Amino acid sequence: MTSRAHLRLLLPLAALLAASSARAATAAERPPLVISGADFRPLPIAVTGFSGEGDAEAAAREATAVVRADLALSGLFDVLDPKGFLADPREGVAVATVAWNRWVDVGADGLLKARLVRAGGELVAELHLYEVRAGREVLGKTLHAPGDSARALGHRIADEVVRYYTREPGVFASRIAAIRKSGGNYELVTFDVDGQGAQVLLTEKDILLAPAWRPDGSELLLTSYRSGRPELWAYRLADRSFRALTHRGNAMGGVYSPDGRRIAYSLTEGGNTDVWVMNADGSNQKRLTREPAIDVSPAWSPDGKHLAFASDRAGTPQLYVMNDDGGQVRRLTFQGNYNQTPVWSPRGDTIAFTARDERKVFDVFQVSPDSGVISRVTQDQGRTNEEPSYAPNGRLLVFRTDRSGFAQLVVSDLKGDRQTVISGAKGADLMAPTWGPIAQ
Repeated sequence: MTSRAHLRLLLPLAALLAASSARAATAAERPPLVISGADFRPLPIAVTGFSGEGDAEAAAREATAVVRADLALSGLFDVLDPKGFLADPREGVAVATVAWNRWVDVGADGLLKARLVRAGGELVAELHLYEVRAGREVLGKTLHAPGDSARALGHRIADEVVRYYTREPGVFASRIAAIRKSGGNYELVTFDVDGQGAQVLLTEKDILLAPAWRPDGSELLLTSYRSGRPELWAYRLADRSFRALTHRGNAMGGVYSPDGRRIAYSLTEGGNTDVWVMNADGSNQKRLTREPAIDVSPAWSPDGKHLAFASDRAGTPQLYVMNDDGGQVRRLTFQGNYNQTPVWSPRGDTIAFTARDERKVFDVFQVSPDSGVISRVTQDQGRTNEEPSYAPNGRLLVFRTDRSGFAQLVVSDLKGDRQTVISGAKGADLMAPTWGPIAQ
């Protein structure tokens, strides 16, 4: 790339700083998008085809497609069909060159443009976000990614748009892990949030179950049958090492505490299954529940002070909450006779879980840990919707479904109004998705 092209893309430093200050002031004045409530409507946004300088044209097209898909997947935006755009495709990025009335005519509240260029082995994007009815630019930023990472750059652009409108981090640079059973093997696999970019981290002949991320994203906890019985193992991403943490009883379903220092799990020993905790290195194992019942699937509250779990101590599987030391146990669900796999929202206000109804159909629900009020996420979408996991911002869920006749992963908003199948294929059974932390 020539230095002239580079200068065309990147604003002079003084001008960039001044523009950023003005936009920051504008952003501070604008109230964040109110997402909760029955009156919420996705914000109509137009995403123009990004321009690419020189050999960045293909990357620009790929990044455009990623951003449009991400914003639609978020449930926050109504991404307008570019076939309906009325403005000249060659319209510039300067405020004075934008034909605002043409964007108003297509119903856009937001307008996103970007220019991409390759520079010094990197892919560089200059993004511009506008509020159409105010006729002003509200966000301008330059982002960098490795030269072959148009998808990664697109995810980062989408995250910046989400952050502007919500004042919360976006989740599109995070990853989703799951177990995939294919050809007699069990695979630990991760995906981009849109189901693309699959990466197989571990392949085993022995059973793998229940992956769970360490909060810093450095490790995944799994239930492995390498020894012939279920034990907890930790997979470290940096060096792909795999090490056992438990060596007693049958240990399953481990989850890290929010600070990453402890692990809650289920242990069957002496014919009884209880919830236990231990240090993240496997030391100091401590039993929390002591009922003559099956107590499984512990899930930490965001502050690390409580655990939700499933138990059949009342005769049928129901959800319970207790302190992190096993005290103050209380029953949370009283509806239905088969409630399982609780997972606590990072926002702390809801617990998602799987329930089986009278038709033997499994669906995803949410319950308030304070009031016990239950809401339904899925209904009449296959016979199995299960194993939910929250996005790190608590605004989305990923879960397993059989709605197409085979196991797939779905990303959904919390009401279930917008559900998108992101991954899955016949002959490859996907299970136990778990949403990882926001990439740093």
